[in-house]
Amino acid sequence: MIGDFAVAPPAIDDALSEMVESHRTQTGQDYAAILFFGLWGTVDCSPEVRLYAAYRHLADHPADGFAWLEASRAHLENGDAAAAEKILDELVRLGCPELYPELYSEDPEVHRAYLAAETGDTERALALLDRLRVKHDDSPVYRYFLASLLHESGDLPAAVVAYGEALEALETFRLEAEGDEGGLGEVDFAAAAAFIAGIRTAAERGHPFAGIRPLDISGFREE
Repeated sequence: MIGDFAVAPPAIDDALSEMVESHRTQTGQDYAAILFFGLWGTVDCSPEVRLYAAYRHLADHPADGFAWLEASRAHLENGDAAAAEKILDELVRLGCPELYPELYSEDPEVHRAYLAAETGDTERALALLDRLRVKHDDSPVYRYFLASLLHESGDLPAAVVAYGEALEALETFRLEAEGDEGGLGEVDFAAAAAFIAGIRTAAERGHPFAGIRPLDISGFREE
């Protein structure tokens, strides 16, 4: 177990450990950087590498909630949805250590909805988002996620409306961010709006959902 988390680290693969540790010796990169960015100077940001780094980092920083969220996503990418959800359960049980769950991207229940969507359980994802409506309804990312699920489920008229609401929420967010010195001023709102508008057009034309689902406002990119 790691700290207060009832989560055991996965078995260590000796070859993987040797490769990562050799890289760390050469570059000085720490485990947290490997977890979030993969191995600098290589193309390896595989979930296996990131999971190894996650659990090495968490052994020394067991209350790092954001690292736990990233470990959960790495487990999901690695095909282990049960391990991913176990971490989310523990984050909720322990009161979200070092997280700000009022923020959309740091809410474990939001990550649970993404997990459901990415494992094909659209109905569960929609149900989870419905519970989160009061908390995150003003978030353009929440609105877009909801629209994408409606799009994917085949409810195109509702999806088109929801994409429009996501664009409205994005514009409100943009106006609130004007003059912001905390990083939002660096967000490319025009690119985000173009991205959402493009997916809405696809829904209007009857095309299936083929976009991405960012967790953060900065994750929107033009296609």
